[in-house]
Amino acid sequence: MAKAIKDFITAFFISFFTKWLEDFFILSAVIIVVVNTYLITVINYNILAGNYVLAAFLFIIGIFIARR
Repeated sequence: MAKAIKDFITAFFISFFTKWLEDFFILSAVIIVVVNTYLITVINYNILAGNYVLAAFLFIIGIFIARR
């Protein structure tokens, strides 16, 4: 049973890093942009700018991994 669980976890992480990681990065970038757009009047501008830079970085990394 322990070997089956270990094999499942290993297969999940291999599948996650090879197939879903770019989708996860792009989706998280889109979510960060949408949330920041709604919070423009609440958050300080330096935090807002940092969040947009983080979203751009995640988006670029996601596109780079997807093209590989």
